[in-house]
Amino acid sequence: MDFERYEHHGGLVWVRSDLRGKHSEYCLCHQCAAFKPGQPDNCPQAQKLYEFCVRWNATTPMWECAGFEARE
Repeated sequence: MDFERYEHHGGLVWVRSDLRGKHSEYCLCHQCAAFKPGQPDNCPQAQKLYEFCVRWNATTPMWECAGFEARE
């Protein structure tokens, strides 16, 4: 298994090479109607998760969510 380091959220992070850039493919938020990044009415859970990721230089996909609404 290979790993690589790159800059993300303003800091250096490690990632498995086969997973780099695939966050949106796995994150439930990217398929949710309530996901509106950068807008005041963005999903509160998605916003808090984003803030956590920025604070800790991490990327965390949402796998399960009670408030999920599929986009049409």
